[in-house]
Amino acid sequence: MCGGKATRMQQQTDRGGSEKPLLNVGGVPMVECVISALAGSNRFGRIIAAVSPNTPETKEFLKSKGIEIIETSGVGYPQDLSWLLSKLKPERVMVVPADIPLLDAQAVGDIVDSASNKQEPAVSIVLEKEFVENIGAKPSVVFGRYCHSGITIFDTSKVVGETVQERYLVMNRKEIALNVNTKQELELAEKLYSSRAPKTLP
Repeated sequence: MCGGKATRMQQQTDRGGSEKPLLNVGGVPMVECVISALAGSNRFGRIIAAVSPNTPETKEFLKSKGIEIIETSGVGYPQDLSWLLSKLKPERVMVVPADIPLLDAQAVGDIVDSASNKQEPAVSIVLEKEFVENIGAKPSVVFGRYCHSGITIFDTSKVVGETVQERYLVMNRKEIALNVNTKQELELAEKLYSSRAPKTLP
């Protein structure tokens, strides 16, 4: 999902583009980090980027990379997601936001494995709010002691309308704990990305 307005993120033209999916972490646009993680997991038949009129630069960037694109209205996340799922029936679809640059192929594979035997129309990956706060991030969607990662696996054959029965699956992992919504979170993502990168010896 890379078609949002990113109202909380100030334009970062010095970090790879004014649109949030194109902001660099570790020298790579966030949306490319996410796509690389999905592709590297070897778990998917298709990888589709959902763009909108809010993200024309992202659309052109992804087209240049040969990524399959679906254009949404950009009116709102729930509306765009509902429309997308209606176009992808009957499939199992893993929805991932473009602003989780720490995601890697191992985490993607573990998420798919953990959700594979669940029968609900939707399995949403959540984390303990305290876990997210302890790495220095501010949780976006909070309910009780948990917060949403933004990742959900849907069985579109069972999805009807915008209201979907969800099962929550708790996975406290740094790779999915940081949704970049502010300049401060972009800086934190850079710090966490650098700390996990292998050191080069002289």
